[in-house]
Amino acid sequence: MKLLVRLMVVAGLFAALPVCAEPVNLSMAYQKALEYDAQVRAANADYLVSKEEIAKARAEFRPRMNMSALQGRDETKSIAPGPYGVPLQQDQFYNARTYDLSIRQPLLNFLSYADYKQAKAVVAKSDAQLQKERFNLIVRVTEAYCNALYSEDNLEFSHAHIKASTEQLQMTKRRFEKGLGTITEINEAQADYELALAEGVDIVNTLDFNRRELGRLTGVYSEELSKLVPEKMVLARPQPDNVDSWIELAHADNHDVAAARQEIQIARREVEKQRASRYPTVDLVVDRNYSQNGTNYTIDQTYGTNSISLQMNVPIYSGGYVSASVRQAHAKRLKAQEQLSWQERGVESDVRKYYNGVITAIAQINAYEQAVKSHDIALTGTKKGFEMGQRSNIDVLNAQQKLIESKRNLSKARYQYVLNLLQLKESAGNLSPGDVDEINGWLGDSKK
Repeated sequence: MKLLVRLMVVAGLFAALPVCAEPVNLSMAYQKALEYDAQVRAANADYLVSKEEIAKARAEFRPRMNMSALQGRDETKSIAPGPYGVPLQQDQFYNARTYDLSIRQPLLNFLSYADYKQAKAVVAKSDAQLQKERFNLIVRVTEAYCNALYSEDNLEFSHAHIKASTEQLQMTKRRFEKGLGTITEINEAQADYELALAEGVDIVNTLDFNRRELGRLTGVYSEELSKLVPEKMVLARPQPDNVDSWIELAHADNHDVAAARQEIQIARREVEKQRASRYPTVDLVVDRNYSQNGTNYTIDQTYGTNSISLQMNVPIYSGGYVSASVRQAHAKRLKAQEQLSWQERGVESDVRKYYNGVITAIAQINAYEQAVKSHDIALTGTKKGFEMGQRSNIDVLNAQQKLIESKRNLSKARYQYVLNLLQLKESAGNLSPGDVDEINGWLGDSKK
């Protein structure tokens, strides 16, 4: 009765997870994440922000129109010499109006031109970062999806472990009742059973956590995930089958490297901008002015003035500010160049790691598949030997543990192959949504 109660407790834990009716596969999860993921949405907003820098810089080449108006009530007191030396005082009240309309068209401004070129580099960098986030989302969603599937596999292995431990414990007790076993064997089987229960509880928590991590990316929590079907998997070495070719692709197309290159362009344009602040500027100014009673000397008079002029501004001395700004911009350019070198080295390291990871995962899958077959045969033989008294209880428990561990390693290697393949393509800059569809084709019915 005690054993039955414990089994019911574990079964209740396994059934306590929230249920969602909507099944989810990898392609669906990725599409939902595109709309829901905060990192991609933030990168897209940042791109829209930087895109407006071009419009702002372009505005510096266009004419600017300003209008000012003034209207008020003035009082003027005047004192003038009068007859017989008696001063005459006069108070005057009048309305004063002034209107001014001016148009300024830049004709020569090297600073604005450098600012425009820098804005284009800023947008190019932001676009590279946005593309990086979009493709990185593929990896993040796939990793979260694989983690959830791996936890589900572990849950199945835990079920199998509990079932096998229960059967072994019952068999050991029956043998002991017949005088064929020892109390030590019962204690060993009981300990293995208790460990299986504890492991099952931990796996349930891990499974729920991994499903919620996937839901954090997609906005959907679902227990029904399409499972990986080993028969559908295509195990193939990366093409081109040469790590140096992948490194060349990464140097040309990796989005982090592209963003670092644009950062150098931004720094170069900053040098140009600081230098341009030393150069003269030329503007064409057209002005229309209308005034009525504008001053004490124009009471009861109206003036309308039209003017057109060229205005030149020549910076002469700024206390060393411009020279310091130029040196500072040069230093930023050197920093950007070193950051590019760092990115290229990091990308090269990542490409080698994931390239070798794909090849290693293929070898591990093949090895673990054979190991599962061998351990399954070994467990069957060990159980028969135990029934015949030729093998000990600990031999059976060890055989069970080896089989479960081989299955767990095989499952992990399959998911690792998928992740290494995507991360290799991401590092090389040629990852695409089509890769999600390809991997989704390796999945099957969630209920199988």
